[in-house]
Amino acid sequence: MVLNKSDDQKISIAIMASFVVLTIQYFLLINFNLIGTSNGSIVQLLSKILVGVLFLYALPAVLKRSLLKFIGFYFVASLIFILNYLFFPNNHLYLKGLIFPFFGMCLPALVYTLSLRDLDVFKQVMKKASYLVFFFGALLGLIIVSGNATAGSYSMALSYYMLLPAILFLDSLIDKYSTRALLFSLISIFVILALGSRGALLCIVVFVLLKMVRGIFKLSYTKVFYNLLVIVSLVFLSLNLDKLLNMLYEILNKYDINSRSIELFLSGEVHLSGRDYIYENLVKAVMDNPFFGLGFGADRRIIGKDGGYAHNLFLELVVNFGIVAGGIASIIFLFLLIRSLFIKDINNYHLIIVWISLGFVHLMVSSSYITDIKFWILMGLLIKLNIETGDRLT
Repeated sequence: MVLNKSDDQKISIAIMASFVVLTIQYFLLINFNLIGTSNGSIVQLLSKILVGVLFLYALPAVLKRSLLKFIGFYFVASLIFILNYLFFPNNHLYLKGLIFPFFGMCLPALVYTLSLRDLDVFKQVMKKASYLVFFFGALLGLIIVSGNATAGSYSMALSYYMLLPAILFLDSLIDKYSTRALLFSLISIFVILALGSRGALLCIVVFVLLKMVRGIFKLSYTKVFYNLLVIVSLVFLSLNLDKLLNMLYEILNKYDINSRSIELFLSGEVHLSGRDYIYENLVKAVMDNPFFGLGFGADRRIIGKDGGYAHNLFLELVVNFGIVAGGIASIIFLFLLIRSLFIKDINNYHLIIVWISLGFVHLMVSSSYITDIKFWILMGLLIKLNIETGDRLT
């Protein structure tokens, strides 16, 4: 098979476009205080148009490679939405709100990812996108810390935007020491810790663990020393975590920055931010309709303004499809995910753990799989690598 790198580049740019465009959009909205204004709405509209144009630009290449997949996925997804619309009339308002993000962003991300042939090209585009995201995210963080803009008490959006460069720079740093990778990693993590949410930090921890666990099996003496240095550093940080967090918290307070994440860590309590209430109400609702579920968008209807969505991937699947179908979907997903961790090709392993950290971990505590483009990119890679890659570790 002859690989067309030009087509792979177009497709890769389309896949990663939303990360860059949405980060720049957020930068403009916060820096110029445009949220809730007519100019802010224009910026958001232009962002959607730009991402749409890039998707359309790559569409011929996708259709040339994956026409049947494109038709098949859209047919199945449309059928599911129509059935939900017919059988769950109480969800109509929420279903309408899901149409654009699901059919216009998430489903294309799935099909486009499945259309990739040269994953090295995709990785290169990911790295370039991470630099752009880092630049605008770090600049915005500096502006907020300096007091020239505000993102409220904390910014979940900024933390998850900065997660891409944080993980990719850490990936490079763990493979081979680089002052630039170290500096950019620390800046990204600082922005997440100071201004963002705990969920993004959890994603980083999971990535580092997955990266180092696989690396243990093939280590040179240099790599052993390097990993021991990392482990000793992590142990030192954990033993002095309270002191370091207090020091950082005091420094941020001098700039009138109250880090919600640091406050919660220092409290010494498990703070679920209302998720316990959300989980309790959704479980009760599922128990009333255990077999058929409550349909797409039902978690939005049940929780309403107090939560918005389930904040847990597997609970949301059960709410949407019932215990049987939702449980089967969960098992299939976990099977694909776990199987992908035994891929023999180390480069593919590194790629998949990046996207597990970006597209799955946070769904255990936040967001919604229906509207999260990162999850659908991960799904595309899981399907692709599980079907096309037969080699597994024994």
